[in-house]
Amino acid sequence: MTWMLAPIAACLIMALILGWFGLHVLQREVIFVDLALAQVAALGTTVAVFMGHEPDEPAAYALGLLFTLFGAIAFSMARTFEKRVPQEAIIGIAYAVGAAAAAVVLDFGADPHGAEKLQHLTVGNIVWVRWSEITVMAVVAVAVGGLHFAIRKRLLQVSFHPAEAEREGHNVALWDLLFYLTFGVVITTIVHVGGVLLIFSYLIVPAVIARLFVDGVVPRLLVAWGVASAASIVGVGVSYEHGAGPIIVVLLGAALLLSLIIWALKTSTEPLKVAGGLAATAISIAVVLFGFKQLPVAEDHDHEPAPAVVAAPTDALDPAAASTVREAWYRAHMDRPAALVEAAPRESDESLRLLIGAGLVRAGDAQGLAILASLVQSPTPFTRMEADDRLRAIAGAAAPTYDALSGPDSGAWAAWAAAPPTGWEAAAKGLELP
Repeated sequence: MTWMLAPIAACLIMALILGWFGLHVLQREVIFVDLALAQVAALGTTVAVFMGHEPDEPAAYALGLLFTLFGAIAFSMARTFEKRVPQEAIIGIAYAVGAAAAAVVLDFGADPHGAEKLQHLTVGNIVWVRWSEITVMAVVAVAVGGLHFAIRKRLLQVSFHPAEAEREGHNVALWDLLFYLTFGVVITTIVHVGGVLLIFSYLIVPAVIARLFVDGVVPRLLVAWGVASAASIVGVGVSYEHGAGPIIVVLLGAALLLSLIIWALKTSTEPLKVAGGLAATAISIAVVLFGFKQLPVAEDHDHEPAPAVVAAPTDALDPAAASTVREAWYRAHMDRPAALVEAAPRESDESLRLLIGAGLVRAGDAQGLAILASLVQSPTPFTRMEADDRLRAIAGAAAPTYDALSGPDSGAWAAWAAAPPTGWEAAAKGLELP
C-alpha cells in the first residue's frame, strides 16, 4: 500500500540517526536528554503557535531550533555540576519545566485546539508525514551523520572514556557542546513528525536491547538499527486506523520486555525457576485484570451532561461562540442550506468548515463542493483526506488524479467543483457528515 511508504521512510530515517545517538546517550548515562531536548524544541514550537504560526511553518521550526540550541548549551554545561548535582536531575527538571511551560503558553493563548496541538507534539503524527518533511529529515540526518562519522573517534572517546580524553588534553566540554548542538538540530527537525515519546523510544530502547546481547560499537549499532527498523515497518503496517507513533512505541517496549526475559533465562543458573516466576507473574496479572473486569460498572458516573444547545431555525449564530456551540448550531441547521451558506465565510475552523461543506453538498448546494475543494488545499493532512474522501464519493470515476497524502491540492478539485457533472446531487444525498 503506497500510503505506507512515506511513514516507513520517516521512521527509518529517525531510527538510523537516533540509533547512533542512542549509543552515546546510554554510555553517557544521560538517558532522558532526548526527552528534555525534544520538549525544549516543542516549547519553542508552542511559543511560535502562540504568536500565530502553524507548527509546520518555517518560523515555528526556526524558533524550536533556537530554543533547542540554548538547551544544548545548558546541557553541555551540566557536567560542570556533576560533583554536586547529577546531570540527570538537571535534564529531568528541564523536561518537566518545558512541558509545563508549553501547557501554560497554550492556555494563555486561548487556542481552542491547544490540547490537540500539545498532544501532536507529544505523540507526533507520523502517518501524515509529507515527502517534503522527509526530505528535510534526510538532509539533516545525512549532514549530521557525515559530520559524526568524520569525527567519530573523538566523539566515541568523549562518550565512552571521558577521563582518558581529558588526560590527552582534549576539551571535553567543547566536544560535549558539539554533541548536544548536533543532537538538538536532529531533534528539532523530527519532533513535530515523530513526537517526544517516539523519539525517546527510538533513542533508548534499541540501544538497551543491543547492549544486553552484544559488545562493540558496530555490532550494537547494527542490532539497534535492526530492532528499530522491524518495529517501524510492523507498527506502520498495522496502524492504518490508529496512531502509528504510539503503536511503534508499544512494539519497542514489547521487544525490550522479550529481550529482558531472554537475557534473564540465558544468564540465570536456574532458568526453570526464572521461567516459573515469570509465568506466575503473568498469570497473577491476568487474574487481577479478569477480576476487575467482573466488577459491576455504575450506570450513573455522576458526570454532568453537556449543555444542550437548542437552536431554532431563526436563531442567529454568534461567531465568537465556542466551537462546540457553533458545531451544534450547524447541525441544527442542516435542513436550512441558506443559513449554512451565510455562516460559512465567517467560520475559520477547518473541521467545522468540513461539516458545513458536507451538509451543503447533501442538500444539493454546489457551494458545498467549493468548500470541500478549498479544504483539499489545507496544509493539514487529515483535513485534506476527509474532504477528498467526500468529493470522491460524489465524483466516482470522474475524480481527478490526486493523492491527499502527497500534499495540498494544486487546484484539480477546485476545477472539478466549478463545473460538476450533471446529476452529482443524486450521489451526494447519502454523504456522511463528519
